[in-house]
Amino acid sequence: MPIAEIILSTASLFSFSLQDAFRLAAEAGFNGVELMVTKREDTQSAATVTALAEANRLRVRAVHAPFLLAAKKVWGDHRGKIERSLEMAKGLGSRVVVVHLPYFWQWGYARWLRREAGTFGEAYGVTVAVENAMLVKAHRPLNLSLFNGLEDLTGFRHLVFDTSHFAIASVDIFRAWERLRDRVCHVHLSNNYLKGFDDHALPFEGRLPLDRFLRVLSRDGFDGCVSLELGPGPLEARLGEERLLCNLRRSLEFCREHLGA
Repeated sequence: MPIAEIILSTASLFSFSLQDAFRLAAEAGFNGVELMVTKREDTQSAATVTALAEANRLRVRAVHAPFLLAAKKVWGDHRGKIERSLEMAKGLGSRVVVVHLPYFWQWGYARWLRREAGTFGEAYGVTVAVENAMLVKAHRPLNLSLFNGLEDLTGFRHLVFDTSHFAIASVDIFRAWERLRDRVCHVHLSNNYLKGFDDHALPFEGRLPLDRFLRVLSRDGFDGCVSLELGPGPLEARLGEERLLCNLRRSLEFCREHLGA
């Protein structure tokens, strides 16, 4: 039976240099990473990323296009962001480019995404996959993204399944998986305390039964990447590298145990 590959998103270590993020991922025992492209120039350089991957014996399995608001000016409009990400992914040997849903005012991007996202990466040999969006915490969680319901998400050929984002939206992750699993090619895994925030909690903390969820992925033969998208806070980076590495290793072992990897 196919087994998913467990990788680490460099977003988990955004407070570190990219060089240190790759080093820590390797020291923790990961074989691959998901590269988050940000406004930092090293994340935008295929040559730099290639050198870091080779030095640390890591594979860059996915590229997260620069759709965070903090990276708004990186690589132009939505098409520029996706094209540049696909070029980088192809050069790095990555299988997936992660893109965000459009905000409710981005109707041009929304039309493009519906028409072209499913096939746009084929010329590069890379899959463009759409991630379900997080909600914004105000007095209550607000959905600012188009196409963010389960039925709307089925309109996309390739999906990124984010467990914490579904938790914020009060969507049961098992119901979401049953509805979307045939389209999911990549998973963002983190836990959540169900208080309306994107906690990026360690997989064995929080209130989501991620042990059971991982066993469901294994049962269903999911063979994409499970990308741990954590945070320096939950990883206790403030307490030093030894504690951070301990939490990374515990998170990796938790996933391996329940995936049967």
